[in-house]
Amino acid sequence: MANIDLAERSVILVTLDSCRYDVAASAHTPNLANLGPLLRAESPGTYTLPAHAALFNGFLPRPVSGPLTVDGNKADSIWRSSAARPSTRHAAVPFDGSTLMAHYSRKGYRVVGAGGVTFFDSSNPANGLPKLFPEFHYFGHPFRPSATPRARVADRGEDLPLAHTRMLADLCLEAERFFLFVNCSSTHIPYTTPFSPLTKRNKELIQRLYQLHDSQQNASDDDLLTAEDIEVLLDMQRRALEWADTRLGDLFSRLDARRPLVVVCADHGEEFGEGGRFGHAHPHPTVATVPLWCGVLGGE
Repeated sequence: MANIDLAERSVILVTLDSCRYDVAASAHTPNLANLGPLLRAESPGTYTLPAHAALFNGFLPRPVSGPLTVDGNKADSIWRSSAARPSTRHAAVPFDGSTLMAHYSRKGYRVVGAGGVTFFDSSNPANGLPKLFPEFHYFGHPFRPSATPRARVADRGEDLPLAHTRMLADLCLEAERFFLFVNCSSTHIPYTTPFSPLTKRNKELIQRLYQLHDSQQNASDDDLLTAEDIEVLLDMQRRALEWADTRLGDLFSRLDARRPLVVVCADHGEEFGEGGRFGHAHPHPTVATVPLWCGVLGGE
């Protein structure tokens, strides 16, 4: 099995929604570290929808350090669509389907998706991303446009996709080969997980952060968040990532005998006032710069 080409392997693709590169670099993530070195990469999208549209067409965040090495294979990119303009760049897995999911489905893989942010709410007919999967599981709360910041701040547990690693692994193991996508919502505002529960202080800070996200208010207006406040929020995202790492460790241990190709990245980052705004969906280095790990499970 060790000599299987990357193009023939099962796949685990995980997006850490909104996770900043500097948060990932400061977090304790031993299971992600086992995949390979943390890479600084640049995302093609500044919020969930365009970032995943690019990703599902093979356009991963691009490492600023140059080519990748995965399981001894050097490549400029993991996937490359035949729809991309001609290039001499080497891709580990060229494909000609309309999406990665269509490509792997056509090859007979079981293709399974799971999500936790509202762009993946398959009950909303306006959401196109879940429709790209033959099988999709949404674990988050249904989107409510009228929800106030107070209502959106809540502890989270079973509504986080990575709380369901056993179920997801079992679905994959029913097939000879699989393509599993997981949108990890733990690193997305409100950053609450079993490792980062609500307290009186951080609940108030997250409510204020939601207001800044919604209004795109300039950070200098009324000093709504201090540097100390921002450190509290960044630490929440860090601990949310560390929780995700423990859950990914469980997922990896259940699937490592299949030696799948694993790609874990953020879809975009998050600005905390560095350029005068908060949140994402706008061009800023903290939004465009994301973490990326690639590797093959069950290797030496």
